[in-house]
Amino acid sequence: MALKKLEKLEAYKKYGTRIGANANNKAFERFIFRKIPNKFTILNIKLIDERIRLAGKLLSEYKRKDILLVCTLDSAYYGVYNFAKLLKISVNFGRYLAGSLTNVEYKNFFEPKILLITDPRADRRAINDAKRMNIPVVGLANVDNKVGFLDLIIPGNNKSGNSIGLILYLLAYAMGTKSEKEKLEAVKLDDFISKELDF
Repeated sequence: MALKKLEKLEAYKKYGTRIGANANNKAFERFIFRKIPNKFTILNIKLIDERIRLAGKLLSEYKRKDILLVCTLDSAYYGVYNFAKLLKISVNFGRYLAGSLTNVEYKNFFEPKILLITDPRADRRAINDAKRMNIPVVGLANVDNKVGFLDLIIPGNNKSGNSIGLILYLLAYAMGTKSEKEKLEAVKLDDFISKELDF
């Protein structure tokens, strides 16, 4: 594996991936390990890890050209850039314009068969388009997100660029071919989420 079990555990802690929002969300209860009253929740690391692998398996069933990643969080740029470059998938980074999946005359028209989003609230326009086109949605989600429209939830801190970068690093490994995994193993996780890599 790219990260050994203990290294992965430390990375989840270091990058705050297990830190959930302070909110009540019945749909998210199964992913919560502990609640810190009036502060935040701690998400179940084992379930985060399982969901990343499950998402990797699902996304691997699609051709790379049929996957679209949508992310609006500026601080996640390097993780998004490196994930997309390594796996050769399409990305809509920054503001998503409604109709990008439905209007064939739009200059940035996409025709994905599956959508990967990093924030259900910020990426709601992309989700709405995907649902109109009957495209499944895999989404990183936090406790304060509505998740009823996601086909597969990856629980985690989606407010931190470093946390999103870690999840995308692990997801890339879960989806990657042998040569792609070798490329990932040759770089440091810190580099994956802090600079543009030349894969």
